[in-house]
Amino acid sequence: MTVKKEAACPLMLAAQRLFGYQPSSNEETRWRVLQAAMEVFAEAGYHAATTRAICSRAQVNLASIHYHFGDKAELYREVFRLPFLAERNTFAALDITQIKLAEALHVFYDWMFPPTEQDDPMLHLFLRLYAREEGEPSGVLGDALVQAFAPNHAKMQALLCHEFELKKADTEVDRLAFTLVGMASIYLHDGRAVIEGLSPQLLSGKHARADMVGRQVEYAQALIAFERKRRAALIRSKK
Repeated sequence: MTVKKEAACPLMLAAQRLFGYQPSSNEETRWRVLQAAMEVFAEAGYHAATTRAICSRAQVNLASIHYHFGDKAELYREVFRLPFLAERNTFAALDITQIKLAEALHVFYDWMFPPTEQDDPMLHLFLRLYAREEGEPSGVLGDALVQAFAPNHAKMQALLCHEFELKKADTEVDRLAFTLVGMASIYLHDGRAVIEGLSPQLLSGKHARADMVGRQVEYAQALIAFERKRRAALIRSKK
């Protein structure tokens, strides 16, 4: 009798690459639930998805969601936090006093700019999830995404303050920080579908991604240089 070999969980394999060690059986169950939740939520939406369907897909018992996440709402929020895993988000951990501006910006855009689906098989599911949440708001995310992205925003503020020799961020620093993020975010979620329809060459393959990350860094440097000149001119005008 041939025993059917259970397919490895793609999300768990990705986690294993990130963490650098083999997950325990308990951790594996958690990743399997997250993998299944991503798939079911993307297919059915938050409200139509059931914990029974998720556990069935993950091949775990119904108590697993309660044990690892508490309830369906928290599981959904955890799925949306996945792209912001600290082990993956190297930008938030940078020491901005020990790195050049261009290098820091490259780390940020390399993290934020979407990889190819060949490099990250979870990307398609994430895009479907975000699209569903935009069209059919679950009402349970709350400020989960705000909290997840907050370390990146704080680091970008700190980077700009360091460049402009400011003690704390002002309105213009915030404006510029969101602009720098926005340049890359157009390539995510809903914007990605538009770009794939109008200019697919921008997203086709590793070389295109590397080129775009490089351009994002150059564009960001130009905007920062402009803001530096604007601030200097404002100071001169007040003398």
